[in-house]
Amino acid sequence: MKKNREVTNRFLAAGDKIVREVLEHQNWNAELVMATAEWCEKNAPLCENAQVELFTCSETELAQASGLKTPNQAMVVVLTPDNTADFQPLDTLALYLDGIQDPGNLGTILRIADWFGIPQVFRSPDTVDLYNPKVIQATMGSFLRVKSPEISLSDLKKNHPQWTTYGALLEGMDVFQIEVKAPSLLVIGNEGRGISIRNLTLVDCPISILRHANGGAESLNAAVATGIICAAFRRPT
Repeated sequence: MKKNREVTNRFLAAGDKIVREVLEHQNWNAELVMATAEWCEKNAPLCENAQVELFTCSETELAQASGLKTPNQAMVVVLTPDNTADFQPLDTLALYLDGIQDPGNLGTILRIADWFGIPQVFRSPDTVDLYNPKVIQATMGSFLRVKSPEISLSDLKKNHPQWTTYGALLEGMDVFQIEVKAPSLLVIGNEGRGISIRNLTLVDCPISILRHANGGAESLNAAVATGIICAAFRRPT
């Protein structure tokens, strides 16, 4: 639960790949690994190098502890790192998520940012918790490399006035036709209502993925739209 993650300053990450990546990553502090006997035997040296406590349990116990539907071989308790916004000069592109509620969407967007080498994905206060287990699962380990601070868009723009802010809207300039000005901040809105009214006034340039003449869908999934726009922004000039 979010309130318990905040009180204890810890969160859970589940799955063989994610657990191993956490243990191998020097900037993250793991405290305890819970895993099947087979996993413990295979990965004992990794746990020893990371100096974490190793606890053997059954798959049934892991399923009860994680709350995830998919079976897992291992879980890790991780200390929550400092996740305050960094106002130092950053990469040429950053993302801002305005009210994204679906954990799968947030996790996928972090994974997209990792793919395109985007170091920061800022989140509005009403965006889903970064350390929600479903978010962590959907990132496939990308949360280890992409920082995702919580901050209002107005505060972010005050500290980065040099950024050109692009907003993903149903009506806007064709994202494949615009000349992207760096450094850039891309705002992705809520799955149902889009970018909030308070943040629309902070958008410098509305952009859109134009629907094909034969297309019938009303909108695109937030994560899918993010991937398409990031590909357009990162295309060679």
